[in-house]
Amino acid sequence: MIQLSLWFACLASIIAGATYFARPQSRLTQHIGALALATHTSSLIQLLLNKDGFNFLTIGLLIAFIGNSLLWFSNRDKDLSLLLGAAFPLGAIIIALNAIEPWDLMQLHSNSWGTSAHILIASAAYSLFTAACGVGILLAIQEYQLKHHKLKQLLRVPPLQVLEQLMFEFIWAAFVLLTITIATGFYFIEDMFAQHLAHKTFFTIMSWFVFAGLLLGRHIVGWRGQLAVKLTLSGFFLLMLGYFGSRIALQILLH
Repeated sequence: MIQLSLWFACLASIIAGATYFARPQSRLTQHIGALALATHTSSLIQLLLNKDGFNFLTIGLLIAFIGNSLLWFSNRDKDLSLLLGAAFPLGAIIIALNAIEPWDLMQLHSNSWGTSAHILIASAAYSLFTAACGVGILLAIQEYQLKHHKLKQLLRVPPLQVLEQLMFEFIWAAFVLLTITIATGFYFIEDMFAQHLAHKTFFTIMSWFVFAGLLLGRHIVGWRGQLAVKLTLSGFFLLMLGYFGSRIALQILLH
């Protein structure tokens, strides 16, 4: 039953991505996106109820769901169909990996509710940062094309100011959650060095400083445009390197 649910969610996400590319303005497209999110939710709930905790792929499934949901809701008053056209197929890949389970992964959380809450908050933060990076990439491409007068190649996206505002809204929310994630990690996770988490902690804190600097620079001197996008991508890279890089090394390559 779980496998069937996962594959159905995978198919729905692929169809949703294709319709956002082909018919971005259609009301039916938004409904198909909602259906894809509903099937994603159902498969995620079934996984969590039938597994004793989280693993690397389950966390990826949760991050994809939160990220796609944020973009879907934002698309209701802003045209983010191009981003959704890429996000849903990426989510489909993660869903398919959960269905196939190509690696025997260990569980990531203990019986402690605090540790579980830490993982859920971290997943929400990663999702928001992922959405911010997606919006930032669209912003950088659109700004580049405008500066080089390539008006015929402009992407189907909202105005630059709208994109920039949305990116920073995502970053602010993600930064707050990342701060909580770091705090709960130090409080609930004992002896982080013994659990091979030192490198993860280092990269996460480095990422926190990058985003703190970006938000401070935005507030004081008005950082924006390409500089803001580059710092966003840099902070996101550090965050992903700390989490997913360490997980891949510890759970797949060294398993």
